[in-house]
Amino acid sequence: MIDQFFNPDGSLKSIPARSAKKIEVLRKIAMGIKPEIIYPEKELNEVLSKFHHDTASLRRHMIEFGIMERDKQSNYWLTRAPRQD
Repeated sequence: MIDQFFNPDGSLKSIPARSAKKIEVLRKIAMGIKPEIIYPEKELNEVLSKFHHDTASLRRHMIEFGIMERDKQSNYWLTRAPRQD
């Protein structure tokens, strides 16, 4: 269960260390990102900051686990709509 990582307001208490939990948490966060939009880094940071202050780590992990992609101009998009488990 990943609810233990979230505060009642939906923000993250901490980013899980274990990859399996981290992926689940990132997928839940990705549900707050519109799949049809390409986000400049600044706009994506605004979305991610609602979940955690370390937006760079969230972005990096989302790229690492294939949840998001980015181009050379630092534009980000979801690779696919996140699953709702």
